[in-house]
Amino acid sequence: MKIAIPQIDYHIGDIQKNQELIIKAIKKAKSMKADLVVFPEHAVCGAYPQDLFEKEYFVNACRISIEKIAEACDSIAALVGCPNLDIEDGILYNAIFFMYNKEVRGGANKTILSDYDVFDESRYFIAGEENTAIRYKDQHIRVIFDEYEAESIQKTDSLIIHVGATPFTTESCAYRKEVFASMAKKQKAPVISLNHVGANTSLIFDGNTLVFNAQGILTHRLNAFEEDFLLVDTFQLAKSKPLQEKLPEKIQLIHDALILGIKDYFKKNNFTKAILGLSGGIDSAVVAALAAEAIGSENVKGILMPSHYSTDHSVKDAIDLAKNLHIPHEILPIKEIYDSFLNTLEPVFRDLPFNVAEENLQARVRGSLVMAMSNKFGNILLNTSNKSEAAVGYGTLYGDLCGSLSVLGDVYKTEVFQLARFINREREIIPENTLLKPPSAELRPGQKDQDSLPDYPVLDAVLKLYIEENLSEQEIIAQGFAPEIVEKTITMVNRNDYKRAQCPPILKVSKKAFGNGRRMPLTAKLT
Repeated sequence: MKIAIPQIDYHIGDIQKNQELIIKAIKKAKSMKADLVVFPEHAVCGAYPQDLFEKEYFVNACRISIEKIAEACDSIAALVGCPNLDIEDGILYNAIFFMYNKEVRGGANKTILSDYDVFDESRYFIAGEENTAIRYKDQHIRVIFDEYEAESIQKTDSLIIHVGATPFTTESCAYRKEVFASMAKKQKAPVISLNHVGANTSLIFDGNTLVFNAQGILTHRLNAFEEDFLLVDTFQLAKSKPLQEKLPEKIQLIHDALILGIKDYFKKNNFTKAILGLSGGIDSAVVAALAAEAIGSENVKGILMPSHYSTDHSVKDAIDLAKNLHIPHEILPIKEIYDSFLNTLEPVFRDLPFNVAEENLQARVRGSLVMAMSNKFGNILLNTSNKSEAAVGYGTLYGDLCGSLSVLGDVYKTEVFQLARFINREREIIPENTLLKPPSAELRPGQKDQDSLPDYPVLDAVLKLYIEENLSEQEIIAQGFAPEIVEKTITMVNRNDYKRAQCPPILKVSKKAFGNGRRMPLTAKLT
């Protein structure tokens, strides 16, 4: 059987546009003499629409779209993902519709719902009671939504199609390859693992649709982080040679995911221009470089806001970065504004010693200025805080934590340095001095991050074990970390959940990002 596999960047809620993309792909598949064209779950509505599933008009519009797509299947069959509302019982299923001869002829409902990390399917769907194979052209096609439905696979199934949309993490593609290669080998049947490509706010889909023959050998992989199209003949898969490929390093995966995340955030929200504060530090430098690559350097503006404590070399580093990226920049000194704030507060603060209150005032002045620029000129503010800082609360609410999108909020500080080196792989874009100088917020004389934080390699290792691996304090200490560092780090993480609850949406690249994937009570005793 000849199967066409389009890998498409769907847009949540834009049912008409998604329908057009699907029908266009069906027409292309017909021109290539395909027998079947396959689309993943939520192809019609985009992944994941969340509470749009609760709106009856939305679900009905999706079903109307399915009927229109079916009309395009006159000489070809298709599998298309779409919510399925049982009108009689008022039950909503996560479904795949099977269509040919211009009609819907059947399909499959997801039988095991996903309720982990960013998934909350039980909020919207009811699990289907059974999974029946689809018979077409003397083939038994088994549709599964994830690997947990493997028990429904029968020996008579000649083809397995995994239709689940899998959000990107640095481990996701390797995991899918391992799971579905094993499934194909065990079931002695070819497996096609579909995926979306593109980003919808926090969630990024990397594509990487996979095809395995009945021996569990990977024979085809669609492109990562971009749309693609493939035609395969399942009868020829057994003769196909194993795919020879060199997989990208982790830091390149993160880089490419963030580029796609920024690009789609702007494109799908009809934004065109970005703005961000340039401090001369590595975080803002990396965000500026990523944004310039994603939406064009002419569409990114950097704002330098030096204070009493900004060093000359930091200002120079920021200017050099802007020149290297060819992005426009403005210099807005904050000394007078900051002094005005202090003068206004003097009757209240009196002779109290300088502390974090005065430090954070500087960040809040900067936040006000970049937000004013955003409002006046329509540039979308990009947040530059990284995951390490967000984890321990090393940031100022309504100051450096403001923004419309957090680009590095799921990237640890040590990974930010790796990203900078990757960005500089061909030429110096981020000034070398930015990479070499000790990280500092420059909110007081001689300030360094390590004055109040453990060294970043140690801090990031502890954070990853606590946040992503869910290990306890004692379990982390047992791995050889100093008890005082572990205790301090975990205390800071737990104490700052209230800050993260007010931060912008984060581009997710790890298996446990702040936001929807990590939901902690703000008022609780955490140990």
